[in-house]
Amino acid sequence: MKKILLLCSVFAASLFAKGPMPAPGSYAIDLTKYTFIDTALNTIQFPKGDASFTPFFNKMDTLVFENKGQVRILHIGGSHLQADVISGRIREHLIKEYPGASAGRGFIFPYAAARTNTPASYASYYQGIWDMSKNVRKEITKPLGLLGIAVSTSDPRAEVTMLLNKYNSEPVWGETKFRLFGYSDNKDVIPVLRVDSTDIYGKLDTASQSYLFTSPRPIDTIRIQFRWLDSLKQATIAQFITDSLVQDSIERAKADSLKDSSTASKQAADSAKAKIPNNVALPSTAPALDSMFQGECDVLDSACLAREEAKNAATNGVVKCSDMKPKGPTPNYAEGELDETNAANEHCVAESEVVPDSVKKNARPRFTLTGIIAETDHPGISYTNVGINGAKVHDYFEEVCPLFEKELAFYKPDLVIFAIGINDANVQRFNDKQFKDDYDKLIARIKKVNPNAAFIFETNNDMFRKVKKKRYVQHPNGDVARKAFFALAEKHKAGVWDKYSIMGGLGSMAKWEKADLAKSDKVHFKMAGYNLLGDLFYKALIRSYQEHIANLPAQTRRDERGSK
Repeated sequence: MKKILLLCSVFAASLFAKGPMPAPGSYAIDLTKYTFIDTALNTIQFPKGDASFTPFFNKMDTLVFENKGQVRILHIGGSHLQADVISGRIREHLIKEYPGASAGRGFIFPYAAARTNTPASYASYYQGIWDMSKNVRKEITKPLGLLGIAVSTSDPRAEVTMLLNKYNSEPVWGETKFRLFGYSDNKDVIPVLRVDSTDIYGKLDTASQSYLFTSPRPIDTIRIQFRWLDSLKQATIAQFITDSLVQDSIERAKADSLKDSSTASKQAADSAKAKIPNNVALPSTAPALDSMFQGECDVLDSACLAREEAKNAATNGVVKCSDMKPKGPTPNYAEGELDETNAANEHCVAESEVVPDSVKKNARPRFTLTGIIAETDHPGISYTNVGINGAKVHDYFEEVCPLFEKELAFYKPDLVIFAIGINDANVQRFNDKQFKDDYDKLIARIKKVNPNAAFIFETNNDMFRKVKKKRYVQHPNGDVARKAFFALAEKHKAGVWDKYSIMGGLGSMAKWEKADLAKSDKVHFKMAGYNLLGDLFYKALIRSYQEHIANLPAQTRRDERGSK
């Protein structure tokens, strides 16, 4: 507690000090060598004033000066946010520097089970066979929530693990409460939190389809197993799958040794088929020997991720939506192809007449997971990143993510930072009017949960369009989107962090690449570039809060300092 109070005092003192607030030493970056970056523009601009930020600033005041309450921030976007490098940098500033207390990690997800990149700030692992559904796919096979992604399993061996401090040099996270959002089709599977070889059962909230777990001590490893109510059936099928994998491996080795004889190979292959127990439904696809696969793509390798996504789409068995008009070939964004328009009708929901897995003959119990909140009761800041590679604004609409508000209600952000737009603008004919209409709908969903939430729009980064194998051209849609963001800020009395202009405007991505800050795809950044952007945003946000403090009545400032 003394440490927290000391840090709060340092933070308060820095706010009242003359001149700009000093940057944390561990994050100091020499910007003088990046002459193309316009640091003079590194502010949160308020086209209609910052009155709408009063509730957020007041909660910050209570936290900083009284060490009370929690402030929750939501940062939502696409691949920049799924990677969680820029957002991870901002989070580090907020919870490690001032005021020095964390109110929990916020929303997390076992992205490894969905066979996509886990945010760079933590690790995720899985066992068993999992299906995946996410909001960027045309066919939506599962009701999605705030995170826009879900994983589903009927594998009796299934479990997921998230290591929150995996990449931290010193422990940062120690959580005591976890709310898992998910459901069992026939209410015959329950999630169980494993702590020190002990089973912790959650309290079910049927209204929100969530389970609340309380750990007996702060933990940074979240290990969830899935228990069938019919434990004997679960054990039997799990053993059968394990035996089948072992037998299959042995017989494959035999077949390889006899590959010169086609007859012998066929006999060996036939003998590898395990006998299926009665009343046991196996997966539609055979268990893979690499079911512990953790992904082979670099966190920010968009081309690799696109290939992995295409592979998943081909094998995931999604239901076709017969009422949708056929479209041309899907653009290959990894190769630089652009969609014709950012039309909103790119999704359809699987037909209701399709028989669910849960009612098929001999179907196994199934559980679907859509997200987990990790939190504490301590005063501090909680910062959640939400992002799906390739996401557009309309990918968070109600028909795609019907559980969005229900899950957001348990987080109720005080500040929402919007970073969706790079994929919307990566089109030949950018419909900025529809883009703004889409944002209006998304903002309306968030205001249902917290009408007093403050909003900051983050303009798109500059990007290039790939027209040939190794030829790129400047893409002017960044500036068009920038104007749309400012129009949205005026309408919703929000702030704008003009990343596009701070970078240097049209064509600046080439300079960032030359400075080893951006990737060769001229859309994404390297680790150093994301970290730099995170540092810049943090400074802009704190400067806005500093100005709020400076504009408080003198008596109020004295009272707040006296409360320390």
